[in-house]
Amino acid sequence: MDLRGLRYFVEVVRQNGFRRASDVLHVTQPAISRAISSLEEEAGAQLLIREPKGVTLTPEGGVFYRHATLILRQSENLLSELRDLRSMAKGVLRVGLPHMTGATFFGSVITELRRKYPGIQLLITEYGTNQARGALANGDIEIAAAMLPIQDDWAITQPFGNDRLVLLCAKDHLLAAKHQVSLGELSGEPFIGFSEDFKVNELIDQLCAKHGYRPNVVGRSAHLDLIVSMVVAGMGVALVPESASRKVKSSRLAILPVADPGTVYDLALVRVKDSYLSNGGRAWIEIASKVIGFPILPAFVRQPG
Repeated sequence: MDLRGLRYFVEVVRQNGFRRASDVLHVTQPAISRAISSLEEEAGAQLLIREPKGVTLTPEGGVFYRHATLILRQSENLLSELRDLRSMAKGVLRVGLPHMTGATFFGSVITELRRKYPGIQLLITEYGTNQARGALANGDIEIAAAMLPIQDDWAITQPFGNDRLVLLCAKDHLLAAKHQVSLGELSGEPFIGFSEDFKVNELIDQLCAKHGYRPNVVGRSAHLDLIVSMVVAGMGVALVPESASRKVKSSRLAILPVADPGTVYDLALVRVKDSYLSNGGRAWIEIASKVIGFPILPAFVRQPG
């Protein structure tokens, strides 16, 4: 049966007349009459009785009307679901996140993305900022979270927050009794540093250089738990992001604020300028904006062309 004919029939019954149905459907009365006659021929029975004040359903027409409304409702449900599927973000989204602070800032973003867009296959790789830049340039990932500044001319950034450096030292270290420290006090200390691809190393070197020394790095790691273990073992002190330090639970460790200016640094989402932004990438940015709380820069989500 023709869905259009069913729709005409149901509307005639609802409007109690051909003329009013014609006005609602924006279809001529003869066209509606032909469609209903075709339905009656297919059903093998009269469905409507025309009367001066409207129309009356025959017994067969009553059965027909009941099923026709169900069919039309199911048809609309089908089309609505297909539209939702077409508009739903799908595909693979490749994101680069910092080793230590990725979960702190983006844990809830990941959860919300999975809840709202289960069709997206989210592939996350942990990178330091310098390594993430290379992965973006090579097309290995679509979006990364990184430490600013990013000076590559191919990159576009979307600031989302900031972090600051704090000091980790063993609980029995002489500095542990202080309320805060200055980087000048650390000139003779061995340092536990980050892996070479971490951009924060550059900031630490710059801050220490202002006090006339270069950090004496005796160990490096990309993993916070290993850095903490080395610090607790007395190998040295470490400067780490404050957001990462909140996850540390050790009675053998002291966490101290650093008094020096310049220990606060900005964080941003980064992607390749003028590259196509996938539906998954747009969904990631929109959810991150709501969860973390930052306004989206129009230039960051602008499509090429």
